[in-house]
Amino acid sequence: MDYSARVAAYFAAPPNVAPLGPGPGSRARGAAGSEEEGVRVSFEARLKDGRIQALAFRAFGCPHVVAACALVTEALPGRPAGALGEVEAAWLRAELEIPEEKTARLLVIQDALRNCLSDWDNSRYARH
Repeated sequence: MDYSARVAAYFAAPPNVAPLGPGPGSRARGAAGSEEEGVRVSFEARLKDGRIQALAFRAFGCPHVVAACALVTEALPGRPAGALGEVEAAWLRAELEIPEEKTARLLVIQDALRNCLSDWDNSRYARH
């Protein structure tokens, strides 16, 4: 299979691979998928004052999955925490020129990010 230049570059040297380094703020984690299904993704976010400070990932899957996770970790820091729940598979496909037949794998990434947001929401409300 041919990969876009961005996918190849991210796969060759993925940035922000977990674990997340130290820093201020609270941490949230989210995962989805399974190795048996061919894709498993987990994210770890550091959030402060309602904003994403840093984001790291671990992924088991094809180069498209690794590249999409890497893209997300570079795109979301600095944005509001809610951005974790706004990443869409269609955006990932367009940004990285990923074939439509890989959409299900990208939905796993979307689920893991939403689970990360839920973890942050749950921990934030538990503290109050």
